[in-house]
Amino acid sequence: MTWRSGTSGASRASRATGETTAPAARLADPSASRAVLIEAHAFTRGGAASRDRQRHLDDRPSVAAGCGRLAELFRDPEVWGLPEERCRIVSQPTRDSMLEAVHRAAVEATDTLVVYYAGHGLLYPLSGGLHLAVPETTKDKSFTAVKYDDLREILLSANHVRRKVVILDCCFSGTALRGHLSAGDDTIRLADVEGTSVLAASHATKQALAPPGERYPAFTGELIALLEEGAPDAPELFTMADLYDRVDRALMRKNRPRPQQLNRDRGAHISIARNRTPRQEPPEPDETASAPGTSRLGGRRRALAAAALVLAAAVGLTFWLLPDGDGQRGADGKGPSCGKAHSVFDTGDGTQRREPSVDSVHNAACRGDFDTMEVAMDRGGFDGTGFSAAAPEEVIASWKKRPDRTSFLRGLATLLESEPTVDQGGLTFSNGDQAATWQRGPGTVPDSHYRWSGYFLCNGPDSDHPACGPR
Repeated sequence: MTWRSGTSGASRASRATGETTAPAARLADPSASRAVLIEAHAFTRGGAASRDRQRHLDDRPSVAAGCGRLAELFRDPEVWGLPEERCRIVSQPTRDSMLEAVHRAAVEATDTLVVYYAGHGLLYPLSGGLHLAVPETTKDKSFTAVKYDDLREILLSANHVRRKVVILDCCFSGTALRGHLSAGDDTIRLADVEGTSVLAASHATKQALAPPGERYPAFTGELIALLEEGAPDAPELFTMADLYDRVDRALMRKNRPRPQQLNRDRGAHISIARNRTPRQEPPEPDETASAPGTSRLGGRRRALAAAALVLAAAVGLTFWLLPDGDGQRGADGKGPSCGKAHSVFDTGDGTQRREPSVDSVHNAACRGDFDTMEVAMDRGGFDGTGFSAAAPEEVIASWKKRPDRTSFLRGLATLLESEPTVDQGGLTFSNGDQAATWQRGPGTVPDSHYRWSGYFLCNGPDSDHPACGPR
C-alpha cells in the first residue's frame, strides 16, 4: 500500500517548480517579528500557614534567570537583534495577562512570532492536555492553570504571521506536540504561512529538569550556552532543527531529559538566531605574483606544504586501512569510499521529499561517528539488531565491540545508498541481507519527520523481522 500524503500549498508549489532541496535559511526579520517570554518561578500558597506538598508547586528561581538571559540574547544584534519593545518578558503572570501578551504579539507580528514559556507543566486527570502554571496554580485545581490549547488557539488564529515558534521548558511539555499549530486543513494552511515549530524540553510523559544550585534550568541553560558560544562546525544561521539537534546532544551527554520537536511545513528551517562562531571557509589562494627576491622563499614554502600534505595523506591512508579503524575501505581495498545516500524519494503522489536524517546516519556510518548514530537512534523507538527494545546506548556499545565493525558500518552506509521502499509506515532500505527502517514521528500531519527505527541483519538474528521480508 502506497502512502499518499496530504498536499499543502507549499508542497504543490515545490512540485510545480521541481524543487527537491530544503529552502535556504534566512534570519527572521527583527522589525516584523515579536517574541513573548513568559516565566513563572514562585507560587503563592493560597493563604496557607504552611506549605502543602500535595497541593502547592515548588519555586523555581532559575526559571527567572533563564528567561531574562534568553531575552537579552534575542535582543543582542549578534544573535537576533529584536528591539526591546518587540521582545517582551512576562514575569509571574496571571492567566489573563499571559494570554493577553501572546494575543498582542500575535496581532503585531507579520514575519515570525516566538512564544517561550518556562515554569511548571501539569497534567490533570479530569482535564486533558498540557496546563501551564501561573503563580496561583495548585496541583489539585486545573482551573488555576492556563490550558496550552488556549494559547494554541491564539496562534492558530494569527493567519497573517508567516512563521510561529513555541518553546516550552516545563514538565510534560512534549504533550504540546499532540496538538499541532495547524488543524491540517488547507483552508487554514495558507500559502503564505511558511511554517511552525514546537520545541519542548521533555517527553509528554516525563519531567523537565531544573537542577538545584544551577543558574538556569537544564534545557534553557543549554539553549543559552549555544546562543552565547556559537558552534564552529555550523553555518552562519541556526535553524530550529539546528537548535534542537545541538541542545539534544548536549543534554544527552549529561544524561538529562531529552527534548522533543515537531515542525510543520518549513518549520525546521525557521531561523531566529545567528551563530556567533560560524564555520569558516578556507581563504582563497593568493594568485598575485611574488615580488622579486621572494620567489625562492615562496618556492620553499610550497615545497614544505606539499611534503606535509603527502605525509598527512600517508597517515590517513594507514588509518583507513587498519583493521580496527572506524573508516571504510573502497571496493578495491585501497582507500575510503562512500557514495551518496538515497535521501530524496517520492511520497507516492508525485511529491519529492528529502529526509535529512538518512544523510545523517549514512555519513555517521561512513566516518564511524557513533555519537551521531546514537542521537539518531534515540529520536525514534529504535529496534536494533538482535536487541528488541534495547536502549540506543546498549546497541551502540554492542556495535563498538564487534570485531567487524568497519565492514558492519560500511554495510549500513552502502545500504542507504540504495532506493528505499516507501509505504504508509515509512521507509525501508533492504537488499535481502540487511534492512534499515525509518518510521514517521509522533503526530498525524503528513510531513512529520521520519525517525531511524531499526537496522537488521536478515541473514542472522533478525531473519524473522518483518522488515526483512519473506525469506
